[in-house]
Amino acid sequence: MRCLALIDQQRQPKIGPGHQRPPLFDQPFPRRGMVIDLAVLREEIDLIGQHLGETPQVLLAETAHLIMPYHRLLEELEGSGAHFGTTRRGIAPTYRDKAAKVGVRAGDLLRPEQLLQRLQYRIASLQAAWPKNEGVAALDPRSLADETMALAEPLLDSIGDATAVIRAALTDGRNVLFEGAQGTLLDVDHGTYPFVTSSSTTFAGLGNSIGIAVPPIERRLGVAKAYQTRVGRGPFPSELSDATGEALQQRGGEFGVTTGRPRRCGWLDLVALRYAVDLNAATGLALTKTDVLTGLDEIELCVAYTLDGERIDRFPVSGEVLERCGPVYETHPGWQAPFEDIQSFEDLPAEARAYVGAIEEAVNVPVEIVSVGPEPEATIHRAL
Repeated sequence: MRCLALIDQQRQPKIGPGHQRPPLFDQPFPRRGMVIDLAVLREEIDLIGQHLGETPQVLLAETAHLIMPYHRLLEELEGSGAHFGTTRRGIAPTYRDKAAKVGVRAGDLLRPEQLLQRLQYRIASLQAAWPKNEGVAALDPRSLADETMALAEPLLDSIGDATAVIRAALTDGRNVLFEGAQGTLLDVDHGTYPFVTSSSTTFAGLGNSIGIAVPPIERRLGVAKAYQTRVGRGPFPSELSDATGEALQQRGGEFGVTTGRPRRCGWLDLVALRYAVDLNAATGLALTKTDVLTGLDEIELCVAYTLDGERIDRFPVSGEVLERCGPVYETHPGWQAPFEDIQSFEDLPAEARAYVGAIEEAVNVPVEIVSVGPEPEATIHRAL
């Protein structure tokens, strides 16, 4: 999972023993619970630098694990990318190495001999497990260590104790933004296992991943689309494999950011949404892409499932069980009026307001924000 913590810090903190860092102005901190591809990170830093006109300052958590070339190779060899519909970037094998205590961390880059030792141990085990594979056989610890150090060289002065800086910022009452990339149903523990990512994507996983106590945040705003999407494989009870689903995909621009894969589309699943709201203790919702539903004569809401002939209202904890579930729909009238020049919730068509109300009633939290277009300005903040 990709995550940034942005901190408004204007002094020069000490990051670990003997390390002095430059001032931090809205500085990005890749956190300890994530895995990092150094090549991709450098590309992103360069891209941000081109946009800002100067190279951004980055603090790389020394405990963050690194995606190595053999992780992507393993994903191909084991077929997990094709089977589970992953991005095939080596993420799952990297998390597996982390759990098995054979991973490579950013801090190892500050100790080249330790990096070499870790690579020697891991590559030896891979070559024992895959003795006939040419790609694995070609892995050389010394060469890989040298290549990794060359790739990391511009980042070496940026490696340190990111957790300490974040804690200090929180203690000082500074503004801190934590950003995650995936939704609740991709959580490795609470999502549609095994069709999940390899980390915790819920609010509860935030503190543990960063190394701080869970922030005492009273207002927790969940973000959900006005319809349902999923990229890659996995159970999807309310999926639309018809012209309506294709229309939602095209109008909503539903294509994966990382891979460009088309997202599967369907009607909003209130059983899943209620589960996500409860799991994260959300106090409200931001409903996005409501404008994409404009022009439909009728809109369905999935209010329950059928499982083996029985109606159920709970979200199954097993992905395999969810695959056997069918949707129970509640039909709502659609709207035809376009959303241009919408300035307030009251300006929405009556059918759209009723649709939002049905969602609120089902999940028992208010919809505080409604997105009525792709532009940042096309956002309604409701006075509740």
